Amino acid sequence: MAAALLAGLGLWVARDRIASLGTAVESPDTQIRRALSSQVRAHLDEVYGFHAGGTTELSTVRYRDVVTSVEGQRATVVAVLDAEGRVSWRGGAASLSYLGRERFHMRPCSIALWCAEGDQFERLRGVLLLLFRRADAFDARDAGAYAPLISERYRDRGLDRAGILRRLAGDLRAGPPARVRLLGWQIRVDRETAEAGEDFEISLPGEEPKRLRARYRLVLEESRWRIAGGL
Repeated sequence: MAAALLAGLGLWVARDRIASLGTAVESPDTQIRRALSSQVRAHLDEVYGFHAGGTTELSTVRYRDVVTSVEGQRATVVAVLDAEGRVSWRGGAASLSYLGRERFHMRPCSIALWCAEGDQFERLRGVLLLLFRRADAFDARDAGAYAPLISERYRDRGLDRAGILRRLAGDLRAGPPARVRLLGWQIRVDRETAEAGEDFEISLPGEEPKRLRARYRLVLEESRWRIAGGL
């Protein structure tokens, strides 16, 4: 009986050593890809900005077109992230779908072999920050707050940046008070440009709420996203 137990223990140890050896001979690229394939969920804090909280829970995350570059104990990864989830902030909540090319970094770790440094969703964070600031500007009926959010390259329906700021100033000043409830975002990022679909419900005095959709064109300027069309 003791001999059988010792034999079983020896077999278990041998299998463990073989598995460890197999992991050791894998290239960093293979290990990174395997680590990413197991990361099917993600949690992002402080997405609202200004240290005012807000969280994003991604329940379905997929990494595609992965390209790695390893230097010593650090890897730079470029990948297309395909994710769905939900954003919550200050009593509000909205669905989220995201397809974007992200650049992030990973380091060796004990369990997953390679772990991200926390910058996997920086472009998504930047787009959400812009969308929140645009919503804040509308809620405050503050045309001036739109100015830093709009690109000098804004062109849409015959209006440039100066023209859209004038129109916003007139609309926000003269229009009836409206309450907007954000329902969902569909965000697509490709290098220096992005598109953001926004589903929302607008309520005007004396009228039934209406569900509408906006679509913004965004450009990345000096590490910040700005609106280039769609207002």
